[in-house]
Amino acid sequence: MKKILVISLLVIAALIIGVLTFIVGAIKFFIGGISLGALIVVTLILWLAWKVSD
Repeated sequence: MKKILVISLLVIAALIIGVLTFIVGAIKFFIGGISLGALIVVTLILWLAWKVSD
């Protein structure tokens, strides 16, 4: 009985770590997407400013 309890706790801990890892990865993915969008907007503004000055 004690062996099953220990294995169950280890499986539950592994699932919790997996879910937390997924959440952290998703947050980093969204932050990266926002940063990429900001980079595209800044690059577009820079390009338009360079085109208008010609």
